[in-house]
Amino acid sequence: MDKSLVSKATADSAEPTPGYMFNEIARITHASVDACLQLENFLLKRLKKDSVHVKLKVLRVIKHCCQHGHATFRREMQRHTTDIKECLSHRGTADALHGDALNKAVRDAAQETMQAIFETSTAS
Repeated sequence: MDKSLVSKATADSAEPTPGYMFNEIARITHASVDACLQLENFLLKRLKKDSVHVKLKVLRVIKHCCQHGHATFRREMQRHTTDIKECLSHRGTADALHGDALNKAVRDAAQETMQAIFETSTAS
C-alpha cells in the first residue's frame, strides 16, 4: 500500500484532494485482501485526527473506495463503523472564516459515507 499517496490525499490542508488520487486509492483495494486491510486501518487511524480537513478528506476517500473499490473493502468497513458514527455528531471549533460549515460538512460526509458502506446495489 502506498502510504504517501493516502497521506497526500488526506493532508491537513484546505486544498481539495485531486480527483485522480481517489481512483488510485480505490485501485489499492483491488491489489489484495491484505492491501485492503492496511488501507482500512490507515484511513481509520487518520479519521481519529482532530483536524476537520483530515476528517472530511478521509470520509470522502472511504466513500469513494466503497463505491468504486473492491467489495472486500466495503465489507470490512461495515465491521468498523464506530469512528465514522462519531463523525455523525462532530462538533469541532468554529472556523473564523467558515463558521460551523466545515463541521457540518464532516457530519454530512459521514452520513454519505455510512450510506455508501451499507449500499447494497453497488456493483463491485
